Amino acid sequence: MLDCAGNVRASRWTANCYMVHTAGDYKLPLVYGNAIKDGTTNAAAYTGVTGQLVTFTNHADAAITAPWIKDNGITVASASLLWQDAQGLITKVGIDGDYLTLTVGKDAAEQEGNAVIAAKNGDGIIVWSWHIWVTKETFATLTTIATGHNYQVTPVNLGWVSTGTGDNANKQGYNTYYQWGRKDAFKGTGAPADANVYDISGTTVTGFTYAGSTTATIADNIKNPTTHYFNSSNFGPCNTTYYNMWDAQNTAKDNVTSATKKTIYDPCPPGFCVPTGNLFYFMGNGGNRNDDNWDGTNKGKTWSGIFFPASGYRSSSSGTLYGVGSYGSYWSASPYSSSSGRTLDFDSGDWSWGSNGRAGGFPVRPVAEE
Repeated sequence: MLDCAGNVRASRWTANCYMVHTAGDYKLPLVYGNAIKDGTTNAAAYTGVTGQLVTFTNHADAAITAPWIKDNGITVASASLLWQDAQGLITKVGIDGDYLTLTVGKDAAEQEGNAVIAAKNGDGIIVWSWHIWVTKETFATLTTIATGHNYQVTPVNLGWVSTGTGDNANKQGYNTYYQWGRKDAFKGTGAPADANVYDISGTTVTGFTYAGSTTATIADNIKNPTTHYFNSSNFGPCNTTYYNMWDAQNTAKDNVTSATKKTIYDPCPPGFCVPTGNLFYFMGNGGNRNDDNWDGTNKGKTWSGIFFPASGYRSSSSGTLYGVGSYGSYWSASPYSSSSGRTLDFDSGDWSWGSNGRAGGFPVRPVAEE
């Protein structure tokens, strides 16, 4: 096992996103999200709390009772590349016993990019999927933000692909987007969302669909990781109103006091998670505040030495990308209501501790897991 910098790690940590830096052959364990931590079963990742989602569920809407997919009575028969945003990034996928195998065709120094690969059962149904992030970033340098609670914040957004050089490498580029409470990455630059998405042969494909549904479940989200669901009644990607999709023990909205208890639906790499709203509450001063710290060249703002690009967002109802270069909105793990999540919002004038409908696609800025 390797850590985010590619160094050998003594014990296994699993996640829904794996960072890869060099071309070659890789294997990842067929485990639900972060259900293994520091080499042992991490039941806290799929065990919730009374009044919220108590038992986290899989593609069949059945309770997850063990880390390995096979130990939940599911046989993985095949693997598939669902999409990649660069040609030749992933050149081969397969199944080898309890592992999904993949071949990365390009070093990050040659081509950064994102891909999503899926494990399927004998009927061809997706039982889980993972985000492969080919990146030069190693998360070796983190910035501490003290808000009454210390957060170790990463230098770039999840799924960041740099288009800049030198001092602008972390300021010019694009990232993946996420619906609140889901693990699934949606592609970055370009509109419509399926533009410049490739299959394993390098052919351009329609990578994403958008669907309105008031009945979509967590299982539907898992089985269809390339479908952007929206819901006219609660604006979420599924028909749940739980507060603990990304923070297992959370029971209330506006959590501004504690660290995230990372769940198997968290989209971040091993050892990292979506922050609670506390981080953004402090940055947004609990509401709105004037802030002229706008970088007109790189289109974003720097706070406590960390640059936040104005990456825009994907519409909750269409998935269309809006506001790139003029608007930034970042998810926290804290809900604002049964239909929305807390966000850090900004434009050229203001910071705001705001909220947005759960079906919207927004960036994630990971913090170190505690």
